[in-house]
Amino acid sequence: MVEKKCFAALKRGVEYWNKWRINHPYRPLDLRGINLSNEIFLGINFSGVNLAGATLVKSNFCGANLDGADLTGANLTEATLSGACLNGANLTGAILIKANYRGAELVGVNLSLADLANANLRAVDFSAAELSGANFNQAHLNGANFVGANLTKANFQLAQLTDANFNDANLIQANLTKANLARAQLHQANLSEAILIKATLEKANLTRADLTDANLSEANLSRANLSKSDLSEACLAKCCLVGVNLTGANLTQADLSQADLTEANLTGANLMRAQAWIANFNRSILTGACLENFKINHQTSFEKVVCKYLYLEHYQKWRIPSTPNQNISLNEFKSTIQDLIGLVAIKVNTAIDWSVLALTLEELQQKYKSQKIEIQSVEIKLDYQFVVKIKIVPGLDTEAINHYFRHKYDLLALTKDKLNNQIDTQKNTRKQATEDTANVYDQN
Repeated sequence: MVEKKCFAALKRGVEYWNKWRINHPYRPLDLRGINLSNEIFLGINFSGVNLAGATLVKSNFCGANLDGADLTGANLTEATLSGACLNGANLTGAILIKANYRGAELVGVNLSLADLANANLRAVDFSAAELSGANFNQAHLNGANFVGANLTKANFQLAQLTDANFNDANLIQANLTKANLARAQLHQANLSEAILIKATLEKANLTRADLTDANLSEANLSRANLSKSDLSEACLAKCCLVGVNLTGANLTQADLSQADLTEANLTGANLMRAQAWIANFNRSILTGACLENFKINHQTSFEKVVCKYLYLEHYQKWRIPSTPNQNISLNEFKSTIQDLIGLVAIKVNTAIDWSVLALTLEELQQKYKSQKIEIQSVEIKLDYQFVVKIKIVPGLDTEAINHYFRHKYDLLALTKDKLNNQIDTQKNTRKQATEDTANVYDQN
């Protein structure tokens, strides 16, 4: 409800209002629900004023002070707020469609569920702001500062975010479909479950960013920096990852199908259980990468790859080549890649029991009746571990086969050991009985 004396002072103009406020520092400033559309309030002091539900359509607030103001549910459609201060203001659920905030200060502002579609927010400071669920659809946010802001479930579809700063921001489940984030700063940003379909992230900085289960299909990440980022279970299908830096990145169970990783740096990256059918790794760097259960096919390309060594188990285990300080040869690299296509390599830590191995293969074939499964080779490593390589049809779940084989082999080996122990016990019992009988006979 509008307070009468407060409204009367406002009607006498900006200069009078500002002086009146100085003379009445403790006066309640209640302008809830007021209609001030198409008014000019250049440099007005509205700090701490209650404007909840106010209609401020096309009003001009250039250079105004709205710090700490309550604008909950206010309608600021096409309002001009250039150079205005809204630090700590509450704009929850406000309508700001096509509003112009260029050069405004919004540090710590609450814009949760606010509608800022098509708004001009270039170079605006949103650091530490509460923006969960806010709608920035097609907004102009080039150079905006979102450091430490909460943007959970915010909508940035088709937004312009070139050179924007999202360092340490919370973007969980945010929608950035077709947004332009070229050269954006996203260091340590949380983008888990975010939607970035067809987004442009060219030369963006995503170091140590959390992109778990994010959807980046058909996004452009060329020359972006994703070193030590977490992309586990992320969808990167048909992504442009040309020249991208994925040093030390976690790509466990990521989908890289049809992605272009030409000249990408994957040094020390974890590709365990990642899927890369028809992907392009030409001229990429794979030194120290983990390829455990890496899913590729004959259309996955590895031409002119730079690689000194690989790991076939996580935590830097099962090094290829196994000799420390020795580099992998071109033929050994090609052989390793070929082994990943239609092969399951299973480690056996003890001496091979051939009868148990044969029974395990029979069990495995019974489980996958429609597929042909056979041993390609059995190899012994320098650490006296055996590696059983099983040839399968490409496309089968290699991890499931590996787990099933290990479980069955161990179970059958244990059963055989128990049976042998029982037989040995029976033999010893009969032997002892024979000896006891002989001793009795001798005594007689």
